[in-house]
Amino acid sequence: MWASQRVSSEIQFEPPGPCSPYVVGVNAIFLPLIPYTIFTALHDTHVHLAFILGTAFSGGIILFGLLCRATGGYRSWPFLFEILMLIVNAVLLGMSYAETHDIIKYTPFIANSVFSAFAVVSIAFRVPFTLQYVRQFVPPASAGHDAVTRAAYYTSAAWTTAFVANTLIYLVPICKGKQWQHSNALNLVFRIILPIFFALFAAIFTRIWPIKVLHMLIRSIGFDSAPRKVVVNPLAFPGGAGGMPPPMLAGGVPITMQPPVVVHAVAV
Repeated sequence: MWASQRVSSEIQFEPPGPCSPYVVGVNAIFLPLIPYTIFTALHDTHVHLAFILGTAFSGGIILFGLLCRATGGYRSWPFLFEILMLIVNAVLLGMSYAETHDIIKYTPFIANSVFSAFAVVSIAFRVPFTLQYVRQFVPPASAGHDAVTRAAYYTSAAWTTAFVANTLIYLVPICKGKQWQHSNALNLVFRIILPIFFALFAAIFTRIWPIKVLHMLIRSIGFDSAPRKVVVNPLAFPGGAGGMPPPMLAGGVPITMQPPVVVHAVAV
């Protein structure tokens, strides 16, 4: 009986609730878009406010991630992308007071160059930064699966393409001399609208692509979280089972019988 109690105490059933990686973690990729959209949209007209809000939201997102990690909403914390977003906003905020003119002019180029380099380096070192986000979709036992790593490479490549494109398209209003005309169509499209759209596309791709390519691994979530009966072999415990003595005992040896033990277990 002590053995069955030990098994029961070590295996607990905890169904996934509303704060689980399958609900919260899979959508974490959209959070860095908030500060990115803010400083992209406001830097040319309200540069200080843009980076104050960007820094505040970036810090708040990291604290929110800490809360999610503590409550089981994230498998890992912190996300490197969120930390980099905070650093970029904070540094540009400080520089905006010293070199206001240059920061207003070159913010899209500076920020997207840093993000592009970060994405390229993560891929070059075989640790694509979106791997943290892709792993939110699958059970912990599948986190190292080759399909998960491949999905991370594809999604990181999407972000790299978006950031490189955002770095280059800003040259259009600069080459046309329209970078100081906020309402000019070239400035609005290539400095604000398209960069936000490309980043949003990369985030949506990161959210959808793992579902397409990891469906077999994702299907195992229900198996891992559903309660199921596990019949413990009574011969593993002293006393035998079924009214018969264990094989190593001769017939007629008095024993105390214990009924078969049934426990509910869940794979973690």
